Amino acid sequence: MAFVNSLGRFFFEWRDKLPVPLAVAMISCARPRPANWVIGMPLVLAGEALRVWGLMHIGPTTRTREICADRLVTSGPYSCCRNPLYLANLLKITGFMMIAGNLKYAATVLAFYCVEFSTMIPYEEGFLATKFPEEHRLYRDSVPAFFPKPPAGKGFDAAPAYDLNEALKSERRTFASTSAILLLLAFCSIFRRENRA
Repeated sequence: MAFVNSLGRFFFEWRDKLPVPLAVAMISCARPRPANWVIGMPLVLAGEALRVWGLMHIGPTTRTREICADRLVTSGPYSCCRNPLYLANLLKITGFMMIAGNLKYAATVLAFYCVEFSTMIPYEEGFLATKFPEEHRLYRDSVPAFFPKPPAGKGFDAAPAYDLNEALKSERRTFASTSAILLLLAFCSIFRRENRA
């Protein structure tokens, strides 16, 4: 358990840097075709929409390297699953992999994220359980960790703590990196199609 906690802390602290070499490798081995975009792009957009919705409820504290929480968020997407931002990231990653069109590389990347998420989630939830023991226990007992289910009642309709503009502002770096990846994949689509012609 101590090893999982240490690994979760490592992944949490470096979660914004570790995807960089994965993205570079994805671009280098990408073989995107038009059909890949049709399947992958909706997943990327759905993941980004879920991230923005989640940020409207949790706020910009997700950007820090230190784990912190001034309250236990249970509203909006957090009433359907306890980790909607990680679910959103998985949707986006799967979308990128579909667009890239390299199944062997996609399997490697998805395996990496399975390890990352399966250690980061217990690390974060251990912190929340310590800080909000009774509230988190009730929340954990009624809301699944990752795969969503319809909310059991209260919380879903609660007004977000932050407005859309704040969420979009908080997400600027993610928008920039997502756009860069999509542009590079588009370049790969054009360049490799010309080489095939």
